[in-house]
Amino acid sequence: MQFEFYKYQACGNDFVLVDLRSPSANWASQATDSRFWQNETAMRLCCDRRFGIGADGILVLMPAQTSATANPDFDSTAAFHLHYLNADGKEGSLCGNGSRCAAAHAFRKGYFEGNSGTFTASDGVHQVVQMEDGSIGLGMQAPKDRRVLELGTFINTGSPHLVVPVRDLVNYPVEREGRALREHSLFLPGGTNVNFMEVIDLNHLKIRTYERGVEAETLSCGTGAVACAILHVQQNSAEFMDTFAVINLQFRGGQMTVSAHVDSTGSMQQIQLIGPAYCAFKGLWMGYSGKTYLW
Repeated sequence: MQFEFYKYQACGNDFVLVDLRSPSANWASQATDSRFWQNETAMRLCCDRRFGIGADGILVLMPAQTSATANPDFDSTAAFHLHYLNADGKEGSLCGNGSRCAAAHAFRKGYFEGNSGTFTASDGVHQVVQMEDGSIGLGMQAPKDRRVLELGTFINTGSPHLVVPVRDLVNYPVEREGRALREHSLFLPGGTNVNFMEVIDLNHLKIRTYERGVEAETLSCGTGAVACAILHVQQNSAEFMDTFAVINLQFRGGQMTVSAHVDSTGSMQQIQLIGPAYCAFKGLWMGYSGKTYLW
């Protein structure tokens, strides 16, 4: 099993991208027949930083008709459908940074007309725009679920997130606390991503995220950034009400921005996640070697 890939990263959140939308891709043999991305072991090893390429997840770009056939509510005229796999090889939910990387690739390849377009993902249709500085803005769906818990606030932004406000984020034990909360019984069976958020001021947040599927802290998380921004705006609704809010979010891997129109009730509309996304290199995956860790 071999396939051509691109390596992308967005604020240190890195991905293997496989383009089956490209006219040069052999869609019939590579996707319909072999469905290589369904080989969980091979995809996990592909993401391994010693036995494979190394990544936080895998992005598979497919023709938009793929999603429209499976779900009539999806737009078959979109530029592509994005299928996302976590680093453990399992199918994932929406990945914000991965979506921005996929969009950056689509802009490079000319899949969009002009500086904007649409694509479909697991949660539906998304609008994207390429800014003048090359950064990618991703339109987000409205939160599907929000619950205030003793552990923190749970918000589903296309992926499940628990947001926990903390102090002294730099020295906070993210790996230990994140792992415990990710596996908490409240979030079974799928678990949740866990974001630890420190407020710098009204328009600046500092965040560290423990991601399910990666089972470790990642250098940034797009859907986590949106979850933190939503909670912050709602906790400070008096200041943001009837404004165009711009929240700057600092991760260990870089900075992103979440913008939205906040209405008279404090609800956020037209949420957009904005940040850089770059292609690091292109290569050929030579196939699953069968090697793994002995202990």
